[in-house]
Amino acid sequence: MTAPIKIYGPSFSTFVRSVMMACELKGLAYEVTTEVNGEEVGFHTAGHKAIHPYTKFPVLLTEQGPIAETVAILHYLENAYGGTPLYPTDAFAQAQVEQWSGISGIYVDFDIVRKVLLEFIFPKGEDGSVRMDKVEAALPKVESALAIVAEQLADQPYLCGDDLTAADLILIPIIDYIEKADVGKPRVAEHANLLAYINRIRKEAFAKDILS
Repeated sequence: MTAPIKIYGPSFSTFVRSVMMACELKGLAYEVTTEVNGEEVGFHTAGHKAIHPYTKFPVLLTEQGPIAETVAILHYLENAYGGTPLYPTDAFAQAQVEQWSGISGIYVDFDIVRKVLLEFIFPKGEDGSVRMDKVEAALPKVESALAIVAEQLADQPYLCGDDLTAADLILIPIIDYIEKADVGKPRVAEHANLLAYINRIRKEAFAKDILS
């Protein structure tokens, strides 16, 4: 029996969830872990830095060595295991997937996850309170990010067309989290296509247990 793929990082991480969904799509057994070579490795420690120079998540732990960064991991899973494709074969279509993977993983993530959601997950205000002034100041960028994604989605079933791709896997956890947040729910609802998209994805076999 093939050993499960090991994903280092917390299961609540949006990017860890992207890799988890890729494994689900490809029918690959996987394990989300905080162990490296059988030893517990704390986040943001020297051991973590040994597998990711910036102590980020996720890191795929393979027999050949660690693979850091979500896009690199998704390409590795695509090339090493095949199964349900995450990337089209056409050069232009593949570039579009890479483009929207980058937009989602850098800009949308920054405006929604880094500037808003993390304020609620790891409050940094006085006595551990949420800095609502910071949240309120960041909401216009959230609205802009959601509008950009909704415009790209248009009336397509997925971000880059008729087929689900790696770009969707990076975007989905972000939209799932912000739609569930009190500050995000009404803002996502302003875009009927985006709300329908995330509600449909939540019911699909590859995502429903991860996003629940």
